[in-house]
Amino acid sequence: MALIKCNECGHMISDRATKCPKCGCQTKKDGTMIVPRNPKMNIPVVPFQSSPGTYHQANQYQKGNTEEHERSNKILVFIIVALTILIAGVGGYFYYDKIYLPEKIDNEAPRYYTVANVVVLRSSQSSGADFNKVASLPFGTELITYDHGQEWSRVKVNSATGEKQEGFVASSYIMNKSDFFLLNSIFGNQNSRETIITTKCKIALLNYFKERGYIGKIDDKMRTDAGISVTPNSNNQWQVFTKPKDAKPNSVLYKRLYNGNSQFTDFAVIITNIVSKERKLLYFYFDNDETPHLLVEQKAPSDGYIRDIALGYGSYGGSRELNVNYSY
Repeated sequence: MALIKCNECGHMISDRATKCPKCGCQTKKDGTMIVPRNPKMNIPVVPFQSSPGTYHQANQYQKGNTEEHERSNKILVFIIVALTILIAGVGGYFYYDKIYLPEKIDNEAPRYYTVANVVVLRSSQSSGADFNKVASLPFGTELITYDHGQEWSRVKVNSATGEKQEGFVASSYIMNKSDFFLLNSIFGNQNSRETIITTKCKIALLNYFKERGYIGKIDDKMRTDAGISVTPNSNNQWQVFTKPKDAKPNSVLYKRLYNGNSQFTDFAVIITNIVSKERKLLYFYFDNDETPHLLVEQKAPSDGYIRDIALGYGSYGGSRELNVNYSY
């Protein structure tokens, strides 16, 4: 008698046994199973025998699914890339058109400055009414200037709240950076800025200083940044110093002497060399379009204010001279 292994559970049994004592299955004497203990659980699995054609079809089907999946992935990637480019393009255009380009234009636009005590910013090129009034700009307001015309200039300005306002200002009431900083250097005190109030008088002083190569008191860096070519020295630094606006007598006088029919009063002013303390009296008159003309330039005493002026003629060549009554 020999021992054999049960095909069902692997238990060693006698080769003469017809039934496994452990799992109960019936066996032949060579150990092969005759009847399974549980036929439902022991149905033999027959390997699938496909023909070459069937295998090829299955392989092609699997390959087709793979290629379709790859195509879907490629389309998805293309869509994502296209959307990314579209979003970047729209965003880039918006940034360029709405942010970069306006800032570039503003940075490159020339700066002008208001020289009247109050300059009205208007929404259209029309004066004398309130319907188009945007803001009132004080003396010295910096203007980003897009177009400087003979009568009107199109500008942008930062408001008191930080908002940027655009509109039009009268060109006669603004100056470029170089002229403004030169003009501002002429005023020796705050009183002089408030006393010499009209634009035509400020332009009269500015033109005189430019023609003589004079300059007021100004920081070197500010002078260089403004593009003023005049280098200050002991001879060319002059300024105006006045009492408060309504004080009389003063360092300025407004009186209609040269032409009694003129629309404007004449303008007399004392300027002082800030190094030597020498003083001069300047006398201007104006055309009806406010163009200034220097009529007389003469020495003034080291002290005193203008009480009154009369026009006369000098003894040399009939030149004009001023008969000035000074108060001491």
